[in-house]
Amino acid sequence: MIVPMHKYTFLVYHSAYKSFLKDIRKIGVVHISTKNNEPTPEMQELFRHLTEVDKEAKKLEMLDPEETKTKPELATGEEVFNRLKVIEKELEHTHNQILQFEKDKKQLKPWGDFDWKKVKLLENKGVYIRFMTCAIRKYDPSWEDKYYLRVIGDLDGYRYFVKIEKAEGGVPENGFDEISGADELILPDRSLSEVNAEIDKQKSETDALNHELHQIAFFSKPLLQDYHNEIQEQLAEQNALLQTTEEVDGKVKLLEGWVPETKKAELDAFLEQNQILFTAEKPDETDKVPILLKNNRFARLYEVIGQLYELPNHKELDLVPFFAPFYMMFFGFSLGDAGYGLVIMAAAQWMKKKMPNLKSVMSLAQWLGLATVIFGILTGTFFGIDLINSDIPWLESVKSYMISTDELFNLAIIFGAIQIIFGMVLKVVNITRVHGFWYSLSTIGWLILLVGSGAVYGLKSGEVVSPQVAGIIQNVVFAVAGVLILVLNHPKRNVFINVGAGLWDVYSMATSLLGDILSYIRLFALGVSSAILGLVFNSMAMSMKPDNVIFGPIVMIIILIVGHGITIFMSSLGAFVHPIRLTFVEFYKNAGFTGGGKAYKPFAEPASKTNE
Repeated sequence: MIVPMHKYTFLVYHSAYKSFLKDIRKIGVVHISTKNNEPTPEMQELFRHLTEVDKEAKKLEMLDPEETKTKPELATGEEVFNRLKVIEKELEHTHNQILQFEKDKKQLKPWGDFDWKKVKLLENKGVYIRFMTCAIRKYDPSWEDKYYLRVIGDLDGYRYFVKIEKAEGGVPENGFDEISGADELILPDRSLSEVNAEIDKQKSETDALNHELHQIAFFSKPLLQDYHNEIQEQLAEQNALLQTTEEVDGKVKLLEGWVPETKKAELDAFLEQNQILFTAEKPDETDKVPILLKNNRFARLYEVIGQLYELPNHKELDLVPFFAPFYMMFFGFSLGDAGYGLVIMAAAQWMKKKMPNLKSVMSLAQWLGLATVIFGILTGTFFGIDLINSDIPWLESVKSYMISTDELFNLAIIFGAIQIIFGMVLKVVNITRVHGFWYSLSTIGWLILLVGSGAVYGLKSGEVVSPQVAGIIQNVVFAVAGVLILVLNHPKRNVFINVGAGLWDVYSMATSLLGDILSYIRLFALGVSSAILGLVFNSMAMSMKPDNVIFGPIVMIIILIVGHGITIFMSSLGAFVHPIRLTFVEFYKNAGFTGGGKAYKPFAEPASKTNE
């Protein structure tokens, strides 16, 4: 359900305004109305900085915490953030340095470890050593007769050699003679051992920086979170000031906000105690009211699914409690294997202990797993094994309660029709809440037509009434539904416009209703495909296992684990997505869902600070 909201207007003397904001933030129940959507430059800077802090926090979460005796000397979250940015830059620098030194190492490797000082000493005495290379197949041994050459070695298809030149007065103006087919290399001005030492030094610095990061991940996460909260606090305060208007030449500050009915008494007591002038009223038709949902423990788990689409507006029903049982049932229908359901329930229970922050999501997974177990039992499927056709004596007494493939197909259609009709009932309630009962007569007409026709067909098929009586009842259903759909579909229009609009409504419903119901066949298709995949992997495990007492069972178990793991993942994904589509397209449409609501976000202190 949607918690009713009250619209508050506060009038506060300017000198007491900051104190007032501090107090209502501490109470934490007022959702401040947005009048100005253009953030100030200061807010834009805070948003940018908050994004950077959030990125650093996420990077820290990905690191394995490392406890050591030495605690980082970081006293505040801001210091943690600044240090993380410095480490990030230093790591990037050392990484680039290592890449450069590795490149130098690759260039020096063919030449071995030599001393550049000796090369320079020879140059001072007029002896120049030139480092040359060419492809091995292009090396001409006659070069050795023409020039002073010394082959150093071969590597990766190239021959490396030095050409020794003598020049007493320095390098000639026109340069030394070139060797056609060979290239001269310009090597780094350091030895291979020096390059290796630099690489080791940079790697050592990288290890030290990474070690510090892991230390920060262990000791300083709370500080960074507090800093994140501080920035959010500043943003919230800046936004409150942005949404404040000034009255009486700036001497009075005016602020508007929304308060849930469940929190109203607490705020009223504070305002009266501090003699703050305010007004409280119910929302108007044009007000953009924030949405706060309040559901029971079961329906609350499904709010995360409803929020994937859109929140309802404050004038309509919250559909989460109404689609939750259907969604659970459809998931079980789509997966439909009792063994897979047990795996999901067990995995969710294990994840609850490992990740307490995902407790509600894991509880939802357990409910969905339970639905899968129920439908798996109903269809006689356990890890791809067809229990209905299996020769298991103790199951014979319950096989009569299991359903066949044809019955499963019919069940999918029946579930679809039930959910769509139920959605139309909710549409009547929604229209009545928003516009009034008389605007819902057309939808009531369609309900009478669909339910009435179905009831007549059932009575006739069960021979409860004679065909003649069934015909009379059906005509009455047509007449009543026709008047409501074609004539009374809008109370403020004339009859001729209503008839035209009604005919268009008939065309729209005739073309979409059948398609909506047939969409639920996907539940049947997903359930059957899941069972077939499991059966295929069972057959593969039996046929591909080696005829060996030891390795045979091992190979079979590996194939079963991998195969059923793939099936659970793929089928669970389909069982999660397709019921969402049925909910948001077929059910929401027939329930007349409008949406457009924005979540209730009170002006409050961060949760961690509040808990303190």
